Amino acid sequence: MTGGPRVKRLKAFSVAAPLVLAVTVAACGGGPAKQATMDEEQAVERAEGIIRQAVDGMTTKPTLERTGPATVGPCIAKDDSSSDDRLQVALFYKLTGVPGTEAGHLVLQARDAWLKQGYKHNSSNEADMSGPFPWVSMRTEPDDFWMEGITGVLDRTNGEGLATLKVTSPCFLPPVRKDG
Repeated sequence: MTGGPRVKRLKAFSVAAPLVLAVTVAACGGGPAKQATMDEEQAVERAEGIIRQAVDGMTTKPTLERTGPATVGPCIAKDDSSSDDRLQVALFYKLTGVPGTEAGHLVLQARDAWLKQGYKHNSSNEADMSGPFPWVSMRTEPDDFWMEGITGVLDRTNGEGLATLKVTSPCFLPPVRKDG
């Protein structure tokens, strides 16, 4: 019986390799293929939902002043499976109609609401969050929307600021043009 154990190992490998690949792809959430299926309208709708999640539970109800959607431009995340002409969009919301001293509290409440949704911190530290003008950078999983809550300084001596929220979509393909 020549090559018996070796043939069995090769057969086992040929069966196991696709299984390992399938599990690896599933564990990664499908990666870019999931993002490539999104269009601009869906990206904007999801971004607005993320903003609503942050604002709906705020104790002081701000008025939302929206800017955008603005096309961020070419996607800087490159991979081999997607076109280089992918885009991203961003929505900006200025939170108005509340005293300037509440701006920091609004950013903290947005952070807390996003944490309750299971979103992850990208950056920020306790000093950033405990000062009079906090900011936070977060992202959703697995769809990779990026959010920022920022307090802009209006009057440093009185601790007055202006809160803004920003959501940037993951990369998506631009609409297909139909010439005709």
